[in-house]
Amino acid sequence: MFFVVIRYGFFGLLFPWISQWAVGAPNLLPAPAAALSMYTWLMMAAIAIYILSSEERSVDFMSPVHQFLKPQTSSLKKGIQLVVMVTIPLFGGWSYFDSNSPKMVSQTAVRIQHPTMPGSFEGMENPMRHPTEEQLEKFIAEQKELAEEAADDEEMEPVTVPNNMEEGRLALIAKWTEEGAALYAVNCRPCHGMQADGVGPMAVGWRLQPANFRDPGTIATIVEEYAFWRVSKGGPGLPSASTPWDSAMPIWDLDLTEDERWKLLLGEYFLAGVGPRQTEKLE
Repeated sequence: MFFVVIRYGFFGLLFPWISQWAVGAPNLLPAPAAALSMYTWLMMAAIAIYILSSEERSVDFMSPVHQFLKPQTSSLKKGIQLVVMVTIPLFGGWSYFDSNSPKMVSQTAVRIQHPTMPGSFEGMENPMRHPTEEQLEKFIAEQKELAEEAADDEEMEPVTVPNNMEEGRLALIAKWTEEGAALYAVNCRPCHGMQADGVGPMAVGWRLQPANFRDPGTIATIVEEYAFWRVSKGGPGLPSASTPWDSAMPIWDLDLTEDERWKLLLGEYFLAGVGPRQTEKLE
């Protein structure tokens, strides 16, 4: 009884709460069935070793069994003995049959690669592709200050100052793209690879292989706000309609600001050598 309480009480009820608290996850994290099976066999082995390591404990453990198997005089005890002796082999036979017999399974559902995004993301635009006049003026002023410092410091590389707002816009977008590529390298490279080709050093460890962004059938086919949704909400944010889905994409809005996620997309599209799909307009 104690073993059953530990097995189902701790691993079935307490473990999901402890795991959620330990990693700060928004949802409960139940123990995988494989881990439960492993811990179950380990606990059974540990109990068996503990009992068999002492002759006294072995005798104490087996004495109720020996007592139960002795011939009984009471009709009630005889009935209980008969039920137990019949139930145990029947249960063992049924378990073996159930685990080895072929089963009827429903057809595997087709994975929806691009489920419909939430309405709250529709119509969003990447602000990093459209700097405001205030941002441009601030950027040009900073470039002028850096150029003056570079002129007085021989160790600094020369700094180019934009001559007009259009040059400033292109230079600022290039700066944000470079920052986005750095964010990509830190957060996305392990799975998607530095060349955005889906062959990062951790890619082989996932059941569903990371997307190859250089493939014209991936991010080049979706609008940028869709990519922003996927980056922000990750695999756990996918709707039920996209089941089954084995995406290991983290929820990046827990670690990156909104501006950082938009910059990351700039760097991602740049490294992949593709651009986002443009929204069609009805005429």
